[in-house]
Amino acid sequence: MFVAATTEILTLTDDPQLQGELQTASNALGEEQPRLRFVSDHPALMESIRSRPPALVLAPFGDKLSEMSNLARELSTSSPPIPLVAIFRPYGFGDDVSESSVLIDALRAGVRDFLRRPVSTTELRTLIENLANGVGGSGDATDRTFGRVVSFISNKGGVGKSTLAVNVAVGLALRHPGRVLLIDASLQMGVASSLLDVQPESTLTDLAHERDRLDGTMIRQVATAHPSGLSLLAAPHDAIEAIDVDDTLIARVITLARRAYDYVIIDTFPMFDRVIVAALDLSDRAYVVVENVVPTLLGAVRLLDVLERIGFPAERQRLIVNRHQRIGGNLSLADVADRLGREIDYVLPFDKRVIKAANAGEPVALQTLRFGGFSRGLQRLVAEIEALGRMPAVSDEVAGYEGVTQR
Repeated sequence: MFVAATTEILTLTDDPQLQGELQTASNALGEEQPRLRFVSDHPALMESIRSRPPALVLAPFGDKLSEMSNLARELSTSSPPIPLVAIFRPYGFGDDVSESSVLIDALRAGVRDFLRRPVSTTELRTLIENLANGVGGSGDATDRTFGRVVSFISNKGGVGKSTLAVNVAVGLALRHPGRVLLIDASLQMGVASSLLDVQPESTLTDLAHERDRLDGTMIRQVATAHPSGLSLLAAPHDAIEAIDVDDTLIARVITLARRAYDYVIIDTFPMFDRVIVAALDLSDRAYVVVENVVPTLLGAVRLLDVLERIGFPAERQRLIVNRHQRIGGNLSLADVADRLGREIDYVLPFDKRVIKAANAGEPVALQTLRFGGFSRGLQRLVAEIEALGRMPAVSDEVAGYEGVTQR
């Protein structure tokens, strides 16, 4: 039974009529009524959240969807994350604006649910019950199913693996703001922060120093927020700091992260070690990234053999030929498939604009309409990983409780 007295709702409005509607609907719930608080502007809202985080934030639709999107993003990256519900008046949009389109766009922007005006007791009760049951809102991570974990691996550097991992993570975050975490586990040469053009104040090393107190809340606090709605756990600053990050820590971080996020994307170092094995132990899928050149293919053959030997099943693997070029001396796709003894799942063509975007720290996932074959392949990747959310996840038993790998 849901105890509404423990639920506090904070509403961003200075409209006395809306305040009256909410108060009337709440009073009609009797003993189940939530506690209501009202603030008149954005600074007051954020200050109130910092001092006393509510279970839910309500905000009326304004003229600009971008304002609602920005608020949803801010709330999703707070600790704990706070769901945003938009209040709207039916037929309150312009004659040339489709109400359904606006609401769909709002959901994509991170709004969790809606209340119609005039606010009714029935709808308010349903909203509160959904919040208690973890429906629609972000909910408590301990009450949600495990998030999906995906690793990007390769046998050598320079094949665009990190670019793919970053852009897939951004693409997912655009669809699920605040629900995607990118872990840069390329410990000695991580480039995710550069590709995202962010300056992390904290890295995985900070989690290593606090491993005895590590929990999902700390992971959210240490992660760096990106404007796309993505959270980044950055690699250590250098190889010396990387010494503190071992396989046990990585496994524990992933175990906790997939309870706090819907999708956990892992970029890895192009060398097989205990850290990579720990990541794979908890991965629902691994994307093996290669290029259609002989040296890379020879190493990829060995990498696939290692995956088989450690017991990572082929059905949880996908093969990506990245930066594909049809030029003299390069292998054909048929040759690649033949040498690897595996069907190719994705082919992403070489595109100078992708490299230019990476150098500028502007993920191409934010500019998908500008790119051709690469963009289409990227969107297919994102859609496939998103679909993993409808499939069973790897359970804790795969790698031992609380992230202690068993080998």
